[in-house]
Amino acid sequence: MEVSQAVRESILPLGAKRVMLEQASDTLETIVLGASHGDHAFDPASIPNSFNLCYRSLDLKHGYYLYQRAIALCPNLKNIVLFYSVSSPGDVLELDPDDGDIGPLFSALFDLGVEYQSDRLNNLTQALSQQLREGMAATLIEEAAKLDGYAGFFPNDKGAVAASEFKTRLLSHIRHNYESGADYYLLKILALANRLGHGVTLVIPPVTSLYRNTLGTRSSTLFRELIEVVGLFPWAVPIQLINAYDDEAYRDSFFVDSDHLDARGEGTRMLSRAIAEKVLGPEAAAQVAAARQTPRSAIQDLFRSPSE
Repeated sequence: MEVSQAVRESILPLGAKRVMLEQASDTLETIVLGASHGDHAFDPASIPNSFNLCYRSLDLKHGYYLYQRAIALCPNLKNIVLFYSVSSPGDVLELDPDDGDIGPLFSALFDLGVEYQSDRLNNLTQALSQQLREGMAATLIEEAAKLDGYAGFFPNDKGAVAASEFKTRLLSHIRHNYESGADYYLLKILALANRLGHGVTLVIPPVTSLYRNTLGTRSSTLFRELIEVVGLFPWAVPIQLINAYDDEAYRDSFFVDSDHLDARGEGTRMLSRAIAEKVLGPEAAAQVAAARQTPRSAIQDLFRSPSE
């Protein structure tokens, strides 16, 4: 079966996330969802029993289905962290001309049961699911064990967007920001979390000064609807919001391109710590941060299932 470049590039890292999620499912309490900003910027070592389910181009629709899947897999799930960037309001993965096929890959790997308007994407989901049943899953388990990462986080396997693509991407981001079709699934995620009593932390990720200044719009305008949703509804568990968009403490040197933090750098450590403080509380987050002085191998051991 011939597949697109996006699928070829994504099948191993997403397959590894699937394998790791299944292995850790009994102990997981916190999952983190979002696109590439979260994939770069959340280190699960900052929150015990957490998992990074973020991946490039992941939209709110697939995030909702992944959340449902995590609920079914993880009996101790208590918290959800959701990255929400400039383009999130209008991002629809299945319409993306470059990454659209990643949607069926998500659906097949995680058994999401997503239905698409496109027959081609539905057929691709079925074909990929068939491949998994016929032996691809065993190969993924074997290959995933070779990757340098833990709990869905692979800090050494992160690229950067070419500087030449900056203006094109920025125009795409602002166009999607003006749209709001994807926010239907944001409300579904929040409503489901509210019904289950899960803690919710929304994260608006930081960007470089170049991105912020070129766009020329403050976060209070870009994310007005999100901020209103958080403040207006009587949530069973109050929603917590981290707005790092305007935060100049995230220096330009912390980024690998205009809007992605270096997964191995100080910016990711800062944002992961800020998320931990919201999820765990400041004191517990500080204790975890102190314990992170241990070597990487020891941290990885914390995330291995008892059967390994």
